[in-house]
Amino acid sequence: MVSVVPLDIDHHEIERRKQFYRDLFDYRPVDHIPAIIWLMGFNGEGSLAADYTLRAELESLEVQFEVNVAAIRRCLRTVPDDYIPTVRITQGYMTIATLFGMEVFWSDDPNQPPGTGGCLIDDLEQVYTVRRPTMSDGIMPENLRRLRYFAENLPPDVYLTGIDIGGPLNTLKDLLDTNLLYTGFYDNPAAMHHLLNLVTDVQIELCHSQVAAAGGDINRFAGIDFDPLWHPEPYKSFVSDDVCATIGPDIFVEFALPYNRRILAQWGPGGLHNCGPNPCKHLYTAHNPPVKYLNCSHRYTRAEYPQFREVFAGWGLLEPMFDNGETAEEMLAGFREMMEALAPDVIAIPYCIVDNTWSDADITDFYWDMRRIGEEYARAMRWDGRSRDKRG
Repeated sequence: MVSVVPLDIDHHEIERRKQFYRDLFDYRPVDHIPAIIWLMGFNGEGSLAADYTLRAELESLEVQFEVNVAAIRRCLRTVPDDYIPTVRITQGYMTIATLFGMEVFWSDDPNQPPGTGGCLIDDLEQVYTVRRPTMSDGIMPENLRRLRYFAENLPPDVYLTGIDIGGPLNTLKDLLDTNLLYTGFYDNPAAMHHLLNLVTDVQIELCHSQVAAAGGDINRFAGIDFDPLWHPEPYKSFVSDDVCATIGPDIFVEFALPYNRRILAQWGPGGLHNCGPNPCKHLYTAHNPPVKYLNCSHRYTRAEYPQFREVFAGWGLLEPMFDNGETAEEMLAGFREMMEALAPDVIAIPYCIVDNTWSDADITDFYWDMRRIGEEYARAMRWDGRSRDKRG
């Protein structure tokens, strides 16, 4: 029997915040640029132990559910505005690799995210014998079980993330010998395209299976991948492409862009993740549909903010993550750096990762400190309806 967890959520307030993000993403005037408080750390509440390692949280549906519910309750009481409850559902980024038979690899550190061990392919001619997997392979059945459970046991004002999927080139990174990944672009491009077509087909099927598991409506999701921010309805698509940090524009055009855009096309213009740097940044809006926002690392992208002011002017957004242990003071300085580099042309929404060493008062005070910068940022923007309609 389904038992929806009671949460003190004001539905009308959530709807107001959703409209705020719709206006923001479409470059309509708002009174502040938001800063997202992303509560991490592995403390739970209730019947289970009070502290969890990352491995415990990723390996257990029950622990992951408890941790997410605890984070929602804490954010609802500490974050005065902008927060839309979202749960992050994941076992790690390597789901597609496990569909192809790769094993999950854990280090000795229980707070180190998992990966894959070894490689599946050490000769590109092997790609023609690779079996297309199904959604019953690897760790996908457990992902679908979690999506169903979270969707059924949380109220509709709590939104789901998709699982952390990666992207076509990211999957090739897991399946291929590392040297082969880069030499294959030149030595056997036909085999690379064959494998990219296969993994893209699988990823598209996987994305749709997620939606079906959660009740069949893409709008139950904040976005189709790991990004925890609620994204407006036209912008739910997402693809990760960390490999594009290490390739040039010619390789990106041939081996990344066509496959990324097949995934983005499922629900229209959406997000791209690359921690940075971004040597192919000027091609992001060449996707059809175009990239609407870049999820990235502040540390590895900050030097490129002036260039993104040109690339995304009046259309795209940056979502820089403070994901390298930045202090409150460093995050405040980083937000101001974004504003000074990007206004009046481009919006940046910083993701501020905080953990359970922060008190409730610390979180609330920090929100208001960021809010003051966000209000200054909004006043500096040129809200003149320049947002180019690239939806296709």
